[in-house]
Amino acid sequence: MTAVATREPHVRRPDGDSTEPPAPRLFEPEGPTLEDAILATWEELAGGDHATCPVCSGEMSRANGCKGCGAELA
Repeated sequence: MTAVATREPHVRRPDGDSTEPPAPRLFEPEGPTLEDAILATWEELAGGDHATCPVCSGEMSRANGCKGCGAELA
């Protein structure tokens, strides 16, 4: 028989304070992230029919995706 030591699960108190600090992130991005780029493109497409492609900077439409590289947001 073997055993593995584990930490107790992270517990949150009802007032929202945690009993231990959050786990540190591996890195902190210094500029826009991929998520930021995709969300910005979604917002552009929601506001109009065309947006700048986050992959190749070509023209992207809601109906057909990117004319330059074929990328689509689904």
